[in-house]
Amino acid sequence: MLLKATITRRNQRKTIKKKIKKISLKNFRFFFLIFAMSFWASLTFAGPGEGLGLFADIGQLKAVNENTGKEYQESKVFGGQIDYQFALGESFSFSLFAAENASEGSLPKNREYEYYKAGVIGAELRLWFGSLYIGIHGGQYYLTWIESLSSYTGIHWSGGTGIGLGLEGQSGWSLGVYNENSEKIDFKDLPDQRVEGNRIIIGYRWH
Repeated sequence: MLLKATITRRNQRKTIKKKIKKISLKNFRFFFLIFAMSFWASLTFAGPGEGLGLFADIGQLKAVNENTGKEYQESKVFGGQIDYQFALGESFSFSLFAAENASEGSLPKNREYEYYKAGVIGAELRLWFGSLYIGIHGGQYYLTWIESLSSYTGIHWSGGTGIGLGLEGQSGWSLGVYNENSEKIDFKDLPDQRVEGNRIIIGYRWH
C-alpha cells in the first residue's frame, strides 16, 4: 500500500509539472504573439512624421589630422541637432538639419587651443520601413578651434556625407545612429584636418 501511494504521488507530481510546462509554454507563446503583433502593427502603421525635431547628441565628431590620422579629441562637452522633416508619402522623407558638437582637444604644436567645435549643416533623405528608417545626407561640415570667446581660428568648411539608421514612432520620440565623414578641411596655421565620427541622437519631433 505504501509503495502504491508513493508511486501515485510521483505520478501526480509528474502530471502537475507537465501541466505547468504546458501553461508556461502557452503563456510564452501568447505574450510573444502579442509582442509580434504590436511590433508588426508599429511597422505597418507608422511612417515619416512631419515637423520640427530637437535632439541631444551623445556621440562624437572628432577632429582628425588629414595626413597622419591622429585624433585630437580628448573629451566631449556637449552636442545637439535641430531639424525639420517633410513627409514625402509613406516611404520617404526629406529634412533640413544642423548639428554641432563641442569637445575638449589639443593640437601638438598649438597648446593654446583647448576646445573645438565641429558640425554639419545639410539635407537628408530617408527611406522608411514603418518606424525604421535609413538616412543618407550631405552638406557642409565645419571645424573651429577655440582658445577663448575672443580667440579662435575662424570657421573652416568642407563638404561631406553621412549615413544613418534609426527609429521614430508616432509618439514623436526618436533614436538614430549616424556615421559622418567630411572631406579635407584646409587651415593656414594648423595641420589640415577632417571631421569624422559616430553620432547618436535621441530626441523628440513635434508632429
